[in-house]
Parts: sequence; C-alpha cells; structure tokens
Amino acid sequence: MRVLWLREFTFVVCAVAALAGSEARVSAQGPAPRGAPFLVDPYIPTRIESLLATPNQVVIADYYWIDMRFGPSLRIDAVIAESPDARVRLKGLRVQVRDPESRGRQDGTSFIDLDELVTLTRSLGTMVERTERWTHDDRRATELAITTTGGFRLAIRQSARVPRAFLSTGLLDPVVTSLDVLELPTLKQAFEQALALLNSK
Repeated sequence: MRVLWLREFTFVVCAVAALAGSEARVSAQGPAPRGAPFLVDPYIPTRIESLLATPNQVVIADYYWIDMRFGPSLRIDAVIAESPDARVRLKGLRVQVRDPESRGRQDGTSFIDLDELVTLTRSLGTMVERTERWTHDDRRATELAITTTGGFRLAIRQSARVPRAFLSTGLLDPVVTSLDVLELPTLKQAFEQALALLNSK
C-alpha cells in the first residue's frame, strides 16, 4: 500500500513539474506582460560614443569644426568628451554625411576614436598613393576600402570609367556621398588637422 501511495505521489509531482515547465516555456516565448519595460541594449562600438551615451552620469562634450571644402554633404568635427565624476576624458572625430536627395535631410553619423583616427589617416595616405599608380589593364574592376569600428567607410572604385571615391557613415542605415579621387588629399589634410587639434588639447 505504501509503495502504491509513493508511486501516485511521484506521478503527481512529475505532472505538476511538467505543467509548470510548459507554462514557463510559453510565457518565455510570449509577449511581455502589459506595462513591463522592453529593454534593448544599443550596440555602441566606439569608446567615445559609449561615453556620450552613458546614463546617469554628467558628460561634457566639446565639438571643434574642421575646415572642409566638400560642401554641405560632408561635415567633420573633432570631439573631446569627458565625465568629471568618472574621471574619463576621450578624444575622437564625428563624421556626418547628409543625403542630398532626402527631403528630411537624413544624416549618417560615425564616431572615430583617436587611436583609430591615427590608423585611418595613415591608411588614407596609402590609398591615395595606390590610386595615383592605377593604370587600365585587363582587370574588370579594383576597389580599395577601409572601414572603421563606428561605421565610417571609404571605398575607391576603379573600373573602365574614371575612379570614384564613396564615403559612408552610420552603422545601421548608412548614408553615402561620392567624392572625386582628386579630393582625397584634401580629406587626408582634414584628418591631419583634426589630429593636430586633438593632440593640442
């Protein structure tokens, strides 16, 4: 009799556990209860952007305009951000590309940390040298490209036509503008100007 009672008790316990597990799976897959917050951690790849987005902390950001001659579709600012409470001070660059065809004036923005800006400036020099040596041969196309962590991308395409440079900013929905390859040295000078300004602060 005791063995029979233990068997029935075990069956009831297992059935309740199975039912509770299935309810837990259903609730985990279903929508959150009404009124419950829905949290999504944004993906912020650069250190300076992460500091600027830090919650519950005072952050001071100074922006310095970098002289550019590319018109309204491209804007470059040197950025120095610091948090007095956390004793953190970071330097970098903010590059914004405006879509000229968008009526809402959509901007794509990418942040570049200082150490990455040094690498980017050197790489841009290499790209300029390579494009100056390009010749037409049996290759269908050639592309030089560099992409930063924050979504800034510079690509130079050489095909049967004249080579052209394309600059895009923004990680999720990049905005693209095109440049003449002859303007690349000017872009490199702008990055060098930003580096000199940031190193002096």
